[in-house]
Amino acid sequence: MILSRFFGKYGVVLSLLVLISGCEINSAAQSQDAAPETKPKIQRPKQVVALGKLVPRGEVIKLSVANAEDSRVNQILVNEGDRVKKDQVIAILQGFENSQRNLEEAKKEVELAQAKLAQVKAGESKQAQLAAQQANISRLESQLRNETAERQAAIASAKAQLKQAQLTYNRNRSLQQQGAVSTQAFDQTKEGLDMAQATLNERLAQLGNTRQTLKQEITQERENLALLQEIRPVDVKVSEIEVEKAIIAVEKIKADLEDTKVKVPISGQILRINTRVGEQVNTEQGIVELGRTNEMYAIAEVYETDIGKVKIAQPATISSEYGGFVGKLKGKVEHLGLQVGEKEIVESTEDPTQDENSRIVEVKIRINPEDSKKVAGLTNMQVRVEMNSEQ
Repeated sequence: MILSRFFGKYGVVLSLLVLISGCEINSAAQSQDAAPETKPKIQRPKQVVALGKLVPRGEVIKLSVANAEDSRVNQILVNEGDRVKKDQVIAILQGFENSQRNLEEAKKEVELAQAKLAQVKAGESKQAQLAAQQANISRLESQLRNETAERQAAIASAKAQLKQAQLTYNRNRSLQQQGAVSTQAFDQTKEGLDMAQATLNERLAQLGNTRQTLKQEITQERENLALLQEIRPVDVKVSEIEVEKAIIAVEKIKADLEDTKVKVPISGQILRINTRVGEQVNTEQGIVELGRTNEMYAIAEVYETDIGKVKIAQPATISSEYGGFVGKLKGKVEHLGLQVGEKEIVESTEDPTQDENSRIVEVKIRINPEDSKKVAGLTNMQVRVEMNSEQ
């Protein structure tokens, strides 16, 4: 009776406990059976998409000149779209005509200096001096002859006077001894003889002085003539220096002339003319914009968070952001930028105030040659670049 009451009171509780334990065991078993059914993750290819622009090889060159603020364009020799070769003159600046005239004058100066040098080497540079010197010698020789003749005539006259005075003296002396002539008259005759002798001596001295003086002058002038006829190394050197100076002047003017010619540094295509005839050279944009459009590239702005996914030689596809060309261009990554910079190209749907991922690295993609031709005339067009990686 007592056992019946016990089981009747607690039998219900025991039954409930057994039922709960069985449910827990069943639930655990079901959990263990369901665990192996977890699906594996699918590895999708990583893709980097970036905005960019089309540029020629080496990007766009803005061609300007030194002292642009002081230069004006006189002539433009090309049109937009023209193909040009390296060192081709595409514009002429103000001052070209003056420099050209100055160059012609400087070349004439070189010719003149070279001619003078040739004369010096040939001994012909002193022809006028030589002629004058020779004439001076001839004049002195003529003067010597003439004055010698004059002095000799004077001497002859003095000799005649002396002879006459001597005869008079001899006669008066004989008469004075005979007492026919006074002593005073005889003395006067003696004075006349002495005077005639003195005159002859003076005339002889004058002849000697004339000959000595003029002969010395002639000798000196002949020595001067010999010096003039000599080709001195110093004269040749001076003339050579004059030639060198003239040549240097020509080279300087040539440089000035070249500065008035605007030449392209590379072969390429004229993309834009920024300065027109008569205008001052545009100090910011230059005279023209030039590029190697036969080889086109895409410059993509890749977020710095994605740059690790981009590798050299990685394939890329380029499409126009706004439908500038049909289809997609193919290319390969050629260069990864070495600096992180600010984003320049903004997507039309992008919030311009958004700072997230605004820092980028420039990646250069070389477009395949067959596709490059299609976009040769689309420099700076905005494009979308996709670079796939299996990493």
